[in-house]
Amino acid sequence: SPSLLAFLDKELSIEWKSPLKEQDYHEYRNEFLDLSENWIGKRVELEKYWAKIGPQWDGIAIVKGKNGQTGLLLVEAKAQLQEMQSKIQAGDISRVIIEQTIEEVKTYMGSNAPLEIWLEQYYQLSNRLAYLYILNEKLGIPTWLILVNFAEDHTHKPTQISEWIQHYQNVLSSMDISSSTDLFKQIITIYPNVD
Repeated sequence: SPSLLAFLDKELSIEWKSPLKEQDYHEYRNEFLDLSENWIGKRVELEKYWAKIGPQWDGIAIVKGKNGQTGLLLVEAKAQLQEMQSKIQAGDISRVIIEQTIEEVKTYMGSNAPLEIWLEQYYQLSNRLAYLYILNEKLGIPTWLILVNFAEDHTHKPTQISEWIQHYQNVLSSMDISSSTDLFKQIITIYPNVD
């Protein structure tokens, strides 16, 4: 990620916060904002844009940037294509806030796709993109979303890298997301081969 490399201080300094064996592999939700003293009070601000209980992250890390800045890596991991399809489950009050934020993210990313595609087909990716937007643009926390897509996982339904790439192309096309948008520079997509 050129944007991550540009952010980093002299060397790559990643401090993983989750999942850690000594914490019984705890996965964070919105409380990840309590991990750095630089982010004190940001949880309250986050609630202007999202529900109190946010998405559950497969991994969280803090990165050190230039001039004492603190950045964040959010990890979402998948082992099969079907995991990409999801629908919003939020209650009425939370749903209103979530819909407003996702509509704002769509506009920011130049998407003209119907909101229903973001909410009823690819909600999990939508809410990850929303957090990426909120943290970077609203809360001022330099953040990167790492999409980990395991290939050739024969313990489950093995997916080839070519299938993952084609699937992402289809999803991004359906959501009308262009890779030229600024927010896209904050996304890192990797395909570890489990085999």
